[in-house]
Amino acid sequence: HIHVQLETGRTHQIRAHLSHINIPLVGDPLYSGRLQMPAGCSPVLAACLRSFKRQALHARRLTLQHPATGETMVWEAQLPQDFKDLLTVLDDDVRAV
Repeated sequence: HIHVQLETGRTHQIRAHLSHINIPLVGDPLYSGRLQMPAGCSPVLAACLRSFKRQALHARRLTLQHPATGETMVWEAQLPQDFKDLLTVLDDDVRAV
């Protein structure tokens, strides 16, 4: 997991910065390139990575100031199940090493 706090609303900001520091993002062919399997990963992890059909980004919390009232507005969302499944498989693969 990583925690990111955006300072601007620039398009692709997270993806571009991760690419710049050579941290590929699962499901991002534009900035991460073609999917490459980690050396020595399990067949279960390889299948999970291949089947994850979107960018592995999730906004757990969004906070902004309302432009008219100045009120702080907050939205929160739990991880979707496919994301939880991916994290479980990644964790299992790391523990098996």
